[in-house]
Amino acid sequence: MSQYLQYQFIRAIAFFLSLLPPSFAIWCARRAGDFIFFCMRKRRRIALDNINKAFGDSLAGKDKWNIVRTAFQSMVISVIELFTVERIKSHADESFTLVGNEHLEQAFAKGRGAVLVISHLGSWEYLSFLPYLTGKNWSVVVKDIRNPCLNDYIRKLRIITTVQPIGKTNSMRPILKELKANHGVAILIDQWAGSDGLWLDFFDEKTSTTSIPARLAKKTGCALIPAYCLRKSSGKYEIEIHAPVPFDPKDENWERVTTDKLNQLLEEQIKKYPKQWLWVHRRWKKQPSRLREL
Repeated sequence: MSQYLQYQFIRAIAFFLSLLPPSFAIWCARRAGDFIFFCMRKRRRIALDNINKAFGDSLAGKDKWNIVRTAFQSMVISVIELFTVERIKSHADESFTLVGNEHLEQAFAKGRGAVLVISHLGSWEYLSFLPYLTGKNWSVVVKDIRNPCLNDYIRKLRIITTVQPIGKTNSMRPILKELKANHGVAILIDQWAGSDGLWLDFFDEKTSTTSIPARLAKKTGCALIPAYCLRKSSGKYEIEIHAPVPFDPKDENWERVTTDKLNQLLEEQIKKYPKQWLWVHRRWKKQPSRLREL
């Protein structure tokens, strides 16, 4: 019953937001982000600790505080964007600018598919507009929500743009099937990967990083393409498709070298748009005792 009530509450919020002018809905999201920023002291402290790890003394305290506060706003805006995806789709051609699509075209021309290497930067949910904008088949690996009613609702919102969600649990077989069919699969790389990841530098701090994109490239020959959906102004987005990351399967350190390169590219983007990254996630933790070392 509690899960069903939670689901109905979210549906009611989504319906209310659909009635608001887009600019006012974003304003409400920013104010909600401010509220969460001031109330959730634990998450605020995690975000500030992350900022200190990433930037050290290169930023003043007030600048770090401002980045974290704006990042909370960005987090709520991302949720609002998911709930209003149908409205955005009605004028997607005017809302999105697609940069670097030639990299995708070249990758698909080789017939081995592409792994879109993504992160919680900018409007990450709106990367799901890629299949709608490009006419290509795309899937995205997602973590299922414990509430089954809410999970089904979020799934339906995501497939509005024709992207196909793949549950993170037991995801390898459907991922390989998609790549074999020369389709695209989007995978997040900026979360703590636990004992399954590699212990690598991220902003000069060691942390566990998933190497699944690199392993898929070795197994299938697919292209590894970093991509970001960045907010440029109210209701305007730019999807940046970067050149494929070089991959040398003959290098004995191929997994570590490739994953490290993906981390470096993400660092560069976060430095350019620090207010749009999800700083509230505990990206740096203590090294697990069974973490893989290569």
